[in-house]
This record gives sequence, C-alpha cells and structure tokens, in this order.
Amino acid sequence: MDDEWRLTAKSITKYNPIYRDKDGRYKKNEWIGFFQVGQTINGLPLKIDEYLQVEEKYILAVIAFFNFHDCKKVVIRSLEKQKDLPSQLFDNDELFHSYNSLKEDITIPVENLGIIIKLILREFAWAELFCVESDEIAVRFGYDFYMYVNSNRGLDSFFENVKAIGLFVD
Repeated sequence: MDDEWRLTAKSITKYNPIYRDKDGRYKKNEWIGFFQVGQTINGLPLKIDEYLQVEEKYILAVIAFFNFHDCKKVVIRSLEKQKDLPSQLFDNDELFHSYNSLKEDITIPVENLGIIIKLILREFAWAELFCVESDEIAVRFGYDFYMYVNSNRGLDSFFENVKAIGLFVD
C-alpha cells in the first residue's frame, strides 16, 4: 500500500489538543471506540447517546469535506471487513444490510456516506474514501477515532467548519 498520502494529510479528531503534552502525546483518558459503550471511563459509563453524538460529528465532517470539493460521489477503496460479526452488534437493519452489501470499488453518493462512516468508526469495516473526480481528494480513518483528509486545495475554511461541528484539527 502506498503511504505517501500521509505526507500531506491533515488529521481531524475528537481529541482536544489542549490535553497534549509538549511531545504531542494525549494525556486525557478518553474512550477510543464503539466497543467501549457501557464501559466505565474516568468513573462514568460511556453511554450510547454520547458515542452517537461524536459519530454524527464525524459523519458531518466527512460530508462537509466532500461537499467543500463539490464532490458528488465517492468510491470505496482498500476495503477490509471484519469477519463473523454477530448480527446483534448492528443497531438496525440498514446498518446490517449496508455491511453485507459493501464491496471494493463501489461508488456511493456523498449524501449516503453516513452509514459507511458508521461501519468504519464502529470497526466493522475499514476503507478509504476517494472523490470520484480526483484521487487527491480522500478521507481515511486511523485507530482511535483519528481521521485523515487529503486535498488538492487549501482547507482553512473547511477547517473552520470542522471546528464549528465540534471536532479538532491536529
């Protein structure tokens, strides 16, 4: 896999940079994934509503990113799907159906990306999302709710939108 995209990628996260030390390490104990819903973190249980609020911010940010680039359709690449996931992990039939129908190189309208992003953030699948019009316009996801964007243009106004959504640009 070609990793040169990392040289120009910008990171978007739920993690507030004020909690980073001088070496960039994040010092606040926070939840890092869907599978922690119900677990106690910092003395409080992670509730599904809290998780869903953050998930929705990522969905809004991805859609805003592709809209910022006037991208109408996205192609799924480098798809990896978890095997043998129990159906009770899927909170609705649409999510389960989307997981089963997700394929490499399919094209999806930007407005329908929410369900794909949920699958990725919940670690049911992993994929890179590319604008159909340009491979320079892409969204990738890392571990622990890190998201990376690549663009062929300046992103200052987009990053202001990201901050308004409630996410942070590293």
